[in-house]
Amino acid sequence: MIVCDTNILSTFARVGALKLLFKTFLTHEFIIPGAVYEEILEAKRSGLAFLHSGLALVDSGQIHLLSLTPEEERLKSTLPDSFGPGEAESIAICIRRKAIFLTNDKRARNYCQKNGIEVYDLILLLRALWRKKVVSQQKVQKIMSDIERLENMVFKNKQDIFQK
Repeated sequence: MIVCDTNILSTFARVGALKLLFKTFLTHEFIIPGAVYEEILEAKRSGLAFLHSGLALVDSGQIHLLSLTPEEERLKSTLPDSFGPGEAESIAICIRRKAIFLTNDKRARNYCQKNGIEVYDLILLLRALWRKKVVSQQKVQKIMSDIERLENMVFKNKQDIFQK
């Protein structure tokens, strides 16, 4: 099971690369918790039309909307207050269901790494795209260039993405 955070979905949607996430994790079910869905809806309402592609994946059933169990709700309340609702719900699901978390939130990533939750941030996802032969290194470089231009993001140490 793969749990996607809003920031990863948003970044990949903005550059037209959402389908690559599915190709990278072929055998996994993709889910988002209710808070992530609400964050995407709110962002789309505020004018980020590119998020329509993420919502369409939920509508088509390629990404499943998942409600938290009572146990996950309790667990969510024990997580750091610095997490937004999407990160907190996602991490609670990952802990209880041994899921993989896709996020580019540094605090969430660090928490996951310290607590034994498998996590992929943007750098690891880009590395996985070419390592798993989903796309070429040149295509990953193009995606990175698009992300930098459209998300006003700068990749430090770009060469690290292409290390074996």
